[in-house]
Amino acid sequence: MKKILFTFVLLFGFHFTGFNQDLLSMLDSIQSTDKETFYTDGTFKSVRLINGYTSETAAKNELIFSISHRFGDVNQGIYDFFGLDQSTIRFGFEYGLNDRIDLGIGRSNYEKLYDGFIKVKLTRQSTGKKSFPVTITWLEGMSYKSIDYVNNDVDYPTTARFYYIHELFISRKFTDKLSLQLSPVIIHRNMVETREDQNTVGAIGVGGRYRITNRFTAVGEYYYLLPGNTADNYNNSLALGVEIETGGHVFQIHVTNSTGMTEKAFIPETNGEWLKGDIGIGFNIIRLFSLNK
Repeated sequence: MKKILFTFVLLFGFHFTGFNQDLLSMLDSIQSTDKETFYTDGTFKSVRLINGYTSETAAKNELIFSISHRFGDVNQGIYDFFGLDQSTIRFGFEYGLNDRIDLGIGRSNYEKLYDGFIKVKLTRQSTGKKSFPVTITWLEGMSYKSIDYVNNDVDYPTTARFYYIHELFISRKFTDKLSLQLSPVIIHRNMVETREDQNTVGAIGVGGRYRITNRFTAVGEYYYLLPGNTADNYNNSLALGVEIETGGHVFQIHVTNSTGMTEKAFIPETNGEWLKGDIGIGFNIIRLFSLNK
């Protein structure tokens, strides 16, 4: 009986060798896939969503140059050409120290603010061996208001000009078309306009993008101020727009009720109300330069 069984196994293995090899190849392929980690990229087209940033960082030895421009409110009428006679502008640079850490600086004519920050990509959305559902990026920033004070007779300390930003960007690319982001943020202002205003303000930002075509995308963001005196006297920042990718450039055009383009300015200090027409047209131009040899 053992000899018959042994002969049957040999014959069976001989006739189905090709099938067995294909099956083993499939199993090896599955096991190989399980041993690899596939990271999600392109969650957003650029490092900036509209007013705020995204979880994206500049890659190693990449330099990102951005020009951000905001016009005045459209409800100002024909005399100011519906806000186009006014302008607020910011120039910014970001440089990738590696693929997960970048440094940024900027200068805005709004309150003559200088700003700087570091972004660190803590985790990346991935599948396979190391699966993780979201990308998390941490930002630490600081800004300096260099505009002259109205009352020069008061000896304000230099520290009164500094502001600090602590923010997380938690994003997920759900499909090739849809990406969403949650952005909890804390802003500390060493000096505020009134005694009733808060030095430390918290907010929750939400934003996302929806790709319409390969080069045309709808974007939006909203920052909700946590309850307090600042939230009672200022408005939440809302911006809606589209972005167009032209290869080396990303061009964004949008409408927003915020004038400033740094977190200190547009999150706790937005005065505009959408329902009253306190919205202005703006645009961002973002250009990528590779400094790799």
